[in-house]
Amino acid sequence: MAASPTICFSRSVEIHEKVIGTFTEKHMFY
Repeated sequence: MAASPTICFSRSVEIHEKVIGTFTEKHMFY
């Protein structure tokens, strides 16, 4: 039962990091 929330959390963190990475890249270019 603990595995499901962990996968969900890891996935949300992964998406969050990708969003931050994209934002940082755009911020760096401009």
